Amino acid sequence: MNREENRDDRVISHFGGEWKKFNYLDEERLSEIQNQFDAYLTPLSEDVKSRNDLVVGDFGAGSGRWAHFFLKLSSDLWLVEPGVESFSVLQERFAQERGVHLLNQTVSENEIPPESLDLSVSLGVLHHIPDTLEGIKAIYEKTKPGGYFLCYLYYAMENKPKAYRMLWKFSNSLRTAISSLPYLFRRLVCEVIALVVYFPLARLSKFAEKVGVSSRNIPLHHYKDMSFYVMRNDAYDRFGTSLEQRFTKTEISELISKSGFDISTLRFSDVEPFWTFSVRKK
Repeated sequence: MNREENRDDRVISHFGGEWKKFNYLDEERLSEIQNQFDAYLTPLSEDVKSRNDLVVGDFGAGSGRWAHFFLKLSSDLWLVEPGVESFSVLQERFAQERGVHLLNQTVSENEIPPESLDLSVSLGVLHHIPDTLEGIKAIYEKTKPGGYFLCYLYYAMENKPKAYRMLWKFSNSLRTAISSLPYLFRRLVCEVIALVVYFPLARLSKFAEKVGVSSRNIPLHHYKDMSFYVMRNDAYDRFGTSLEQRFTKTEISELISKSGFDISTLRFSDVEPFWTFSVRKK
C-alpha cells in the first residue's frame, strides 16, 4: 500500500467512527439540519429543486443525512460510501427504500453507470481526499450531458478578516495533532472542543444577533441556531480528520475548468456555507 492509499484509508476510518456515533437516524435530528441542507441547495435553479424524478448520485454519502433529503427529488438515488461503519448506517437507513442503490465503494471507483446522473452531489467530502481534481473528474464521468454537479468544499476564508484567518491557522495546527491521537482520546478532545469552543461562540453569536449586532465575523457564528448534537458532530468532522484542504473561489473555478464541466454555468452561493457551487456538464 502506498503512502496516499494509507492516508486515504485513515481518513475513511476516522469518518466511519463519526457516522456510527452521529447517524441522524431519527426525525428530530434530521429536522435540526433541514436549514443547512436548504442552504446547500442555494446554487441550484428552482426548476431542479422542484423536481421529483431526478437520478441522483451522492458521493461520500456518510450516514445518509443529506441523502435523506435528496429522496424527495429523486426517482433513483445512488449512494457511494467507502467506510465500512458508515455504510452499515446507510444500510440501516435505506434498506427498505425503493430506488436507492447502495455502493460500498469510492468516489473514483464505483459502479454507477457512466453519464447516468441528472444530479451529482458531494457535500463536504472532496476536500478530504488527496486529489480533489481527480474526484471531480470521476464525478464528471458519471454525470449526464446537461446534468448538474452540486458541491461543497471547505473554503479558504478569503472573505474573512486577517485575524479570523490567523485563528483558523492556529486551529488547523490543533487539528493535525488531535487527528493523530487514538480514537477514544480523539473523540474526547473533540467533545471538549464542542463544549468549550463551539457552544459558547454559537451562543455569543445568537446573543449578538438578538441585540442587533452582526455576528458575521465571530468564529462559528453559523452554529447559532444549531443544536449541541450538530456541534459535537462537526467538531469531530473538523478536528478528527487527518486530511483537510481548503480552496478559494478562484481555485474552485480552476478545478472546474480542468474537470470538463461547463465553466460558463458555474454558480456560487453567496450565503454560508461559502462557496457551495453548482455547475453543468455540456
